[in-house]
Amino acid sequence: MKKILFTVLFLAPFIGFAQKLKEYHASNGITYHPGDTIKVGLGSMPDGNFKYIQINQLLPGPPDPRRSNSMTARKDMSGSGYVIKKIQNVRQMGGGDKTVITIKTGGLPTCDIWIDEAIKTCEVTPCADQKSGTATQYSVADELLKLKKLLDAGGITQAEYDAQKKKLLAQ
Repeated sequence: MKKILFTVLFLAPFIGFAQKLKEYHASNGITYHPGDTIKVGLGSMPDGNFKYIQINQLLPGPPDPRRSNSMTARKDMSGSGYVIKKIQNVRQMGGGDKTVITIKTGGLPTCDIWIDEAIKTCEVTPCADQKSGTATQYSVADELLKLKKLLDAGGITQAEYDAQKKKLLAQ
């Protein structure tokens, strides 16, 4: 009971920092709404994992298999579509706002996507072309080239490469 009370008291000051949104017009030209499906691209970390997609595990328990280190999502989420649960404008402790999209991942945990950063790094598709700043949808061939580079660099295994290649070619 003390743990629950402590948790509630600890989280209470942060509740006022989030504003729920009905829609968000993102830099990739798409307007996202709760209930829409968002397409996850490739992770931007050298090992293929995600930097701007974070797993929320609400209850203590066994580690989530999609978790790589701390709370970042693993590369096996690549190429899939997920339903948007909510969209929030979150005030950062250091100042400034950040838009966060929470997605359902099929289990109890959800994931938070720092949408603007994820679009810039192509963790969400269509993503922003960093050179021109315009939205672009990467082709399957481009995605396969990225995967091959990760495989050659040792960031993913042959089995992971084959699974992602199969998923991309099925689109």
